[in-house]
Amino acid sequence: MRYYSEMSDDKPLSESAAEARLGVALDALGHAPGDTPLADNALRGARQVLLAFKMALLSREVATDEHEPPQEPR
Repeated sequence: MRYYSEMSDDKPLSESAAEARLGVALDALGHAPGDTPLADNALRGARQVLLAFKMALLSREVATDEHEPPQEPR
């Protein structure tokens, strides 16, 4: 499985693009447990870290949106 086909460029990412990629990484990990304690702990830890980063970006996005005046449509 390849999840990086459209993600192979080296351009800087916006916060929303980074959040989206973290979501893709979470989806790629899925919910299946590891078949050994080490694999299970690694997967659980990876899911927790990815989710924490994703939530941090989302909360910043919400906080920023709340403090910015509405933009006029272009």
